[in-house]
Amino acid sequence: MGEQVFKGIDLNSQGHVRLCEALEAEGLLFCFEVNICVPDGEASQRKTLDLLVLTPTAVLNVEIDGARHNKTKRRDKDYNRDRLLSRHLRTLRFTHEAVIEDPQAVARIIREELVLDQRPLRSPWSESPVVPAS
Repeated sequence: MGEQVFKGIDLNSQGHVRLCEALEAEGLLFCFEVNICVPDGEASQRKTLDLLVLTPTAVLNVEIDGARHNKTKRRDKDYNRDRLLSRHLRTLRFTHEAVIEDPQAVARIIREELVLDQRPLRSPWSESPVVPAS
């Protein structure tokens, strides 16, 4: 298998693999290459997230941007995607270079953001916050 493999799955880049390894070392629960349906008016759009990092009180979308994300067309597409997702999720973006340089530092930033985002989850069937099981 190639060097872009994590847990038997071929990922987009070495940066994705290194960040998955760092998140695992931090003890964080995460999913990678996640397909989601995002409500958008009358329809929903399918999007693929690089990483979805979860705690009992927070969910964070993490995107790793390679050099192609610097091009105007791709950057505009990323902006529109982030705007659509922002109604439902917080997104953090990191450059591929930053992840390769120090994946542990990126994982620590993600952990810190999750701690800051400890808003109560709400059940769609109740006005009361969902209390995570202890």
